[in-house]
Parts: sequence; structure tokens; C-alpha cells
Amino acid sequence: MVDRTRRSYGACMCVGALEDLRDATRATLADVVRRSPVALLDHPHYFNAGDHLIYSGTPAYLNALGCSVDHVCAPHTYDAELLEQLVPSGPILLLGGGNFGDRWPMHQWFRERVVADFPHRRIVQLPQSFDFTDAGALAATRSIYEEHPDLTVLVRDREGAERTAEAFPTTAVRFCPDLAFGATVTAPAEPEVDIVVLARRDAEAVERPPALRPDEEQVDWSLGASANAQWWASAAIEAGVWRLPWLRRRVHPIARVVMDHRTAMNLDAACARPGRGRVVVTDRMHGGVLAALLGRPVFLVDNVNKKVSAIVRDYLGTLPDVELATDFADAMARARSRVGRGRAT
Repeated sequence: MVDRTRRSYGACMCVGALEDLRDATRATLADVVRRSPVALLDHPHYFNAGDHLIYSGTPAYLNALGCSVDHVCAPHTYDAELLEQLVPSGPILLLGGGNFGDRWPMHQWFRERVVADFPHRRIVQLPQSFDFTDAGALAATRSIYEEHPDLTVLVRDREGAERTAEAFPTTAVRFCPDLAFGATVTAPAEPEVDIVVLARRDAEAVERPPALRPDEEQVDWSLGASANAQWWASAAIEAGVWRLPWLRRRVHPIARVVMDHRTAMNLDAACARPGRGRVVVTDRMHGGVLAALLGRPVFLVDNVNKKVSAIVRDYLGTLPDVELATDFADAMARARSRVGRGRAT
């Protein structure tokens, strides 16, 4: 069943819209998580800064609710026995994002494994986007979820929540905004170029941006050479340690610090890229979220599964200087106009 209650997230484009959004998110989380120790699973072990923005925002929300995050793992460091030892009670939380469905199957398979492993524990899927395109994959997931007596799925757009409720009629489904808005980020002191275009290069991209002018640049999520080397060195050590089950509990606190460090590296690199522009153009949903958090005007272009337009419509569009364009050409025209107006003033 889906919670169809419509909440107001504050007047559009007003001061305090972000805090209104955070308050509404905390209220929903308080209903489904409750004050307790929790385990947080599916830490992003890859470079997508959007997922690290979600991971950074998630503990901020949970800590505000009085929850202690006592265990964190990535899919490749998942150990059901260790989880039970470290968090013997309280809900198991699966990180939010945009990979709930069959477009990114490895993440979905991991979630299904956790749901099957813990029929006796409360499990909450934190806000995701519904993205099933294959009926067989959807049926397989449904059969696993139907077996769990205490599973809640949070969906980060209203239309997606309706579709999820229809697809999983025995599962509790609720709308909840994306948890990336709970993150705290710092913008570079001064913009260095007029426009930064943060453009996808993966399966969710619809089109390529047009040719850019001299004071415009195109980027995507990535790390610099030094951070990249640190990332892979720590990941290799982590993978090696996890092959020795008797060491896992001893090194778990260190592993948590290393995961947090990798997230910090991702977010530092991410902030440095959109933050270089006076205006941001992007087809990445979290590129838009990050730009808004950094205080940069942003013009968004939809991605292949329409998750960008969905959250702009539901709440991202209530924040100042956030606009949805029809395509990259439209977004660039609007961004250039905005830069021109800024220079005129």
C-alpha cells in the first residue's frame, strides 16, 4: 500500500525551501525507521558522486532522528553474520539512489539477497527510483519481496511511488524525497567559467550537449589522479582483508573510516567541478541537487527514465534557481541568457 498523503514543501522559490524539504523528509523517516541502532548497506564502491551525496546525507538525517549507524557495508563486504553481531536489533537500511530495478542489476540482486537473508528483521529500502523495464525481472523481485513480512520501500518521486505500489501490492510503499538533500557541501570561493555542463556518458544519457564556447566546459563525475590512486589502493586492501572472515570484525571500524574517506574524496571532486561554473547545465539528477546545494543556478535536462523531471516536479523545483529545460540546446540557451543577465547587473 502506498501513502498518498500530499505534503506541502513550502512556497516555491522562497527562503527556507530547503529546510522545509528536509523537515518533511525527517518526518517520513521517523515514521519508518524510528529511534534505534541501524545497519546501512550498499555503500557506493564506485565513482558516482551522486550516490556518495546520498550516502553523505543519509547519516545526517538518521543522526537527527536519534539513530546510530552501527554498521556500514558495500555489496562486496556484506557479511550477514557480522551484521547480526554488530546490529542485533533495529532496522536494516538499504541505501537510496537510482538503481532500483533492472537497469543496474547488480544492485538489485544485492538487495534481493539481503531481503531473503533477513526475514526476521525490519528492512527499509531508502528512497529510490522505480526503473523496471523487464516483466520477468519485476516478477522475480516481487516473489522475493512478497515473502518478507516487514519490508518498506521508499520512492523518491510521487509517480514512481504509485507505480511501485502497483507492482508490489503486499509491500509497504511510501513517497520520500531523495536523501542527498541532507548532505552538507562547500562551494569553491569563486566561479572560474561561465557555464559548466555536467553530462552523463552512460546508459541513462539521452543526448550529447552541443558545441561549447570558450568560457564553457563539459565535465562528468570523476576523481583526480591522486585521489584515484588512493581509491584503488584502499579498495584493494579492503578486498584482500575481506577474504579473511576472522579479521572482518576487528577491521570493521577501520573499514568504515575508509569508506567515509572515499565518499569525502568523491564529494570534494564533485563540488570542484560544478562549482567552477557561474551556471550549471546537467542531465544528472544529483548534478542538479549538488548545484542547488552549492547555490549555483542550474538548468536540468531529463535522462532516459525521466527521474530528473520527476524530482524537479515534486520538490527540487521548489528550490531557488532550478529550472527544467526541454533538451540540452534549450538548457544552454537559458544558461547563456542567465550569464548575460548576471553580467548586465
